[in-house]
Amino acid sequence: MRKFICLSMVVLAVAFTPPARSQTASASPPAAGRDTVPIAQILASVSKRTGKKFVVDPRVNADVTVIGQNISSMSYEDLLTILQVHGFLAAESAGYVRVVPDAAARQLATPTALSKGKHADADMVTRIIPVKSMPAAQLVPILRPLLPQYAHLAAVVCRNAILMVDTYGNANRIESIIQSLDTGAPYQVQNCERPAAPPDNTH
Repeated sequence: MRKFICLSMVVLAVAFTPPARSQTASASPPAAGRDTVPIAQILASVSKRTGKKFVVDPRVNADVTVIGQNISSMSYEDLLTILQVHGFLAAESAGYVRVVPDAAARQLATPTALSKGKHADADMVTRIIPVKSMPAAQLVPILRPLLPQYAHLAAVVCRNAILMVDTYGNANRIESIIQSLDTGAPYQVQNCERPAAPPDNTH
């Protein structure tokens, strides 16, 4: 009788033990609408879609994870954002879009842009921002920490202006900050006379 009771308990324990989950079942399924593709494949897709020609630095290499969008529908503006997230930037000139690591961005031939120009936020541009009521040089230590390492910002003392190379979106942001700070009486630039021409010794 005791053996029968023990055997019955074993049978019941086996019957109510939940089945073990296999490794395949426990693995998380891939997220819906998620693609991981080489960045070169995205460049090729955007080139086909827009007709733009790309010259790509050999250091530009990354696997890009995109959620909720197929690469075949990406616009040029989408591409610029993806490049920026992965530490790369692009500048268009002479019929080509040059794609380089962002550390080399300030050496690119970027267009000089106005605040109301037609550029994507991630476009690399050069901007000259006039300052009216304070020395432009005083703004440099205030604004420089707001820029990424690859950007360039300097004061043009004799014109009392800020020269910067950065993305179009960030240039607009910096210009808005300058306009908020640039209040009061006009500032007069001093000691910026044109240097005298050297004497003509040809005679």
